[in-house]
Amino acid sequence: METGVTFQSSIEEIQEALDEVNKRFEEYESKEPKNESSAAHKEWEQQCEELAVISETLMTWIDKKMAAAQGL
Repeated sequence: METGVTFQSSIEEIQEALDEVNKRFEEYESKEPKNESSAAHKEWEQQCEELAVISETLMTWIDKKMAAAQGL
């Protein structure tokens, strides 16, 4: 998934991207394949993992920007 933001983006833009990732994650969670050993479930896990990594990155960027703005 491409978010269209970078660390140089504003906090607001990064937050909007994070909100979109969280929405997408909620959608994926509601569509979890029943058979945990199926190929479809493995693909679903991969997609969820990708979203989790993106989410973590965006949250880290927001934290760093907020700390910098506070002079920390």
